[in-house]
Amino acid sequence: MSTTEKEMHDGEVAGMVEDLKKWPSVAHDNGEYELAVMPFLSFYFTYEPEHYLQTSLAMIEVHEAFERLLDYPYKVATHPDSERPHPYGSKRLGDLREWARKTRLDKTFAFNFTDEKNYRSSPTTAGYFWRDSYLEYAKGCYSYIQLHYRWQWWMDNKEAWRLFVLDTIERLRPEQVYSGFAMANPLEFGTRSEVTVWDRALTPHFYGLDTDYPYGTHLVPNLPSGLRPPTWGFFLSDLWREKLSLEREAVRQALLDPRIRVDELHCGQWIELGPQPELYPVENGVPELPALLNRLLRPLRHPKLDLLGFGQWDGDPNERFTLADSQRWLARFDDDGDWPTPEQRGLIPDAPRAAPQATHARGGEPCPRTGWWLTAAKYGARQRFEEGETLPAFSTEKTHGHTLWQWDVDQREPIEVERNANTVAPSTRPAPRAGLWLQVGESKVRCRVAEGEPLPLVDKLPVQWQWAEQPPPGLRAVSGQPCPYPGLWHCEDIPVGPHAFPHDAPLPQVQGRDVTWFLVKAP
Repeated sequence: MSTTEKEMHDGEVAGMVEDLKKWPSVAHDNGEYELAVMPFLSFYFTYEPEHYLQTSLAMIEVHEAFERLLDYPYKVATHPDSERPHPYGSKRLGDLREWARKTRLDKTFAFNFTDEKNYRSSPTTAGYFWRDSYLEYAKGCYSYIQLHYRWQWWMDNKEAWRLFVLDTIERLRPEQVYSGFAMANPLEFGTRSEVTVWDRALTPHFYGLDTDYPYGTHLVPNLPSGLRPPTWGFFLSDLWREKLSLEREAVRQALLDPRIRVDELHCGQWIELGPQPELYPVENGVPELPALLNRLLRPLRHPKLDLLGFGQWDGDPNERFTLADSQRWLARFDDDGDWPTPEQRGLIPDAPRAAPQATHARGGEPCPRTGWWLTAAKYGARQRFEEGETLPAFSTEKTHGHTLWQWDVDQREPIEVERNANTVAPSTRPAPRAGLWLQVGESKVRCRVAEGEPLPLVDKLPVQWQWAEQPPPGLRAVSGQPCPYPGLWHCEDIPVGPHAFPHDAPLPQVQGRDVTWFLVKAP
């Protein structure tokens, strides 16, 4: 790219925008190469060091399955060692499985395929495969697979495509998967600089245009430290869902819309926001379904994901993402977002816009702001930290080497529930508190009564009743009902963080609607 000339002119951008509104996969040809918006599918995953070879071989199996699915479209492949491109099928490439066995744990195993002979052009079909090297000082980085394919092919083969996606998820057990529309990355590494210019030029026109560059975002502290907003297809792995302290059914209830498809897999939930990906022109307003999923995932969103690409140098006439732009773009599905402009979002143009505040941080990092923080890495871990204080890290199966702390939207001090000593009462006496009562010495016999309601007889005989100190698993109650047990409660319908309620306090609505609350911790 020239450092003194613009990659494209306003008229070219306007023309491509209009073309994309008619057909969501369009290329711009500048005479030397073509850059295109294409459908994509990207898997981000980790692996245990003792299984590095199995991971490499599994990636080859994914490549072969995708290649068969698209009827062997490739024309160019890169050498797994030198990374130099060669004609597809060349003997110089060697055998992929042999290269997988030769490549050590501490070395990257990478191979690529494309149907585009011009390495600087976006492919219409491509597969980029990267098993990250395993190094003690750089744990937690993702390996990835990124796939591109033709839009017409997808529409003709969407069911076979979905089966491939689900099979690949079960095979790789990834932590994140995204699918939608994005600028297709050319095989030539340096051409990413041109792609970032088109990213910045087109994203103000389409809410549904994603930015997917695995090579730049697979490293810590990028995607391994937080999600980016999905535009259509997304895999919510159990690892990330548990950081929200939500059960799978709670996710389904939060996405209860007949247009949304949720497939249950062994390691998470594959979510499709509607029957097909959309670009969502901004003049049509913020799209409903991506905004719905964004409300659920917002606590896990990466607030400062690096979209800068190669950056903008002195004298560069091309506009690229700045850090501030990146944050605004990441928040484009938020109810209070201002992307692409405050005017288009119906906000007051001259009102000062505060920079997005951190909503999560990793264990071992300084706390970004003073307040109450939560983590799913340790049960009941809700603590107050001062800004700059080091957040603790817990080593568990859920953390994969790092602990994610999230800002608690409920910043109230914890309620210390005063225990009522009057928790034992005989039959016929008015119950001193509402809730579940167990027969003393026979806990299988139980009753649920309101406060003041006489405790019952058992087989016409009086017995002693004990108020249940520990509630039954999965206890739930709805807005307006008195809280049956004091403790921390989560909203099952809207992710608003835990709330502490005393016994018998009316459970509140959330955002003006009745919701279901479930108990997560009793005193």
